[in-house]
Amino acid sequence: MRRFVWKVGVVLLLAAPLLAQGKRIWVLRAPGEMVEYDPATFGVKQTVKVPGGTAISPESFALNHAGQILFAPVESLPLSEPDGRAANKIWFWNGQAGNTIERGMTREVATTGSNQAVSESAPNPFLSEDGKHLFWFANQARRLQREEMDLSTATTWQAWQTDLSGGAREDLASEKMPDCRCPSGSCEESCPYGIVWVPESGVGSFFFVTQFVAGKTEPGYKGSRWIHQDGGKWTTSPMAEPLRRVLDAASGGDVIVEAIPDTGCCGWSNASNDQTRVLDHRGLDHRVQDHGKVTVVFDELATYKNPDYDVSFFTHNACLSPDLAQIAMTIASTAQAGKPMQLSEQGQANPDESKQIRAALAELPAVEVKSLGDASRRVAFVPHATLVGWISEKEILIVEDHMLVAYNVGTGARRKSSVRVEDAGKVFLR
Repeated sequence: MRRFVWKVGVVLLLAAPLLAQGKRIWVLRAPGEMVEYDPATFGVKQTVKVPGGTAISPESFALNHAGQILFAPVESLPLSEPDGRAANKIWFWNGQAGNTIERGMTREVATTGSNQAVSESAPNPFLSEDGKHLFWFANQARRLQREEMDLSTATTWQAWQTDLSGGAREDLASEKMPDCRCPSGSCEESCPYGIVWVPESGVGSFFFVTQFVAGKTEPGYKGSRWIHQDGGKWTTSPMAEPLRRVLDAASGGDVIVEAIPDTGCCGWSNASNDQTRVLDHRGLDHRVQDHGKVTVVFDELATYKNPDYDVSFFTHNACLSPDLAQIAMTIASTAQAGKPMQLSEQGQANPDESKQIRAALAELPAVEVKSLGDASRRVAFVPHATLVGWISEKEILIVEDHMLVAYNVGTGARRKSSVRVEDAGKVFLR
């Protein structure tokens, strides 16, 4: 999830420093500029030249409150031969100057009898929340191949931290995956790799790692671990169930927002029920034995009643409020208003259902805010909007008609800006 800067009139500007106190706002502008705005006046504070231009994905950038910027496109296994040579540097802005750092990506091929052994490693760096370290996560695999077909693989996932130049490595955690045979000839279809989720503000006191299998028709999640600081040391704890798509987490990893995506494949979009839920483990000593309090905040089938049509509704992003009392989400769909809809794989024509789906599509994307009390209820609903994030316990940032707007979830009041945003993913609030 990305965040934005806004401008307000003279009267509303008086309140803005209180709302945005301590925040840093950056906008990725083309070509290759990251602009920081003052959250109180919305004037430009500085402009940093960053790698790439209009074609660079904003997902390749990470920022933290310390004002650091990391440009490092995500790399995964298997690597191709060019990747092992050309993509082996990252770019890091330490708040004053930028420099490149060796990534440490490797790919080596050796002959083993009638087979080839391909050994490869794909480290991915992340910022720290406090700006003092870089965190690194890597899958290291050794695949046996014959005639360019995968036979088996042995994979180890590792985590470590370094100083800001990439030196002084300190190992934090590792996990050896089970040795795996590849009957389809492609190891990523049947063998697990470690995938990591970290807070968008950088690694602070926790992160999650999940054994993930890309699969041939649908992904598989084999188990998750909560890696956290305990008494100054990093500790690994298994989760009760594997995490699927983590959207947000807080309270040291004790509160997690998880989306359960649709299992549709092979050209189908709506094969199961999309859900988003909040897992609250606070006060639990053994989360491996207890999933804690589970609050379902989005249920596709219960809300849209859409089993007959190949139209899936889901949460594009979600963010917990600072006091953990509410959650804001962007609701999106695989279809567009006014476009033809086809039946689902087992669906039958249903005029009433079709009419209801079309009415819902006409409002999307939309931002919904729900409470997280004993009975979750809708607090606010804003059609034709995309969530940016929380700027206070009362206001969220949204994008309406490509313009940035601060929206009060209690009163519905808007503070409109003059900042035009073509792509919400290119704005960061830290």
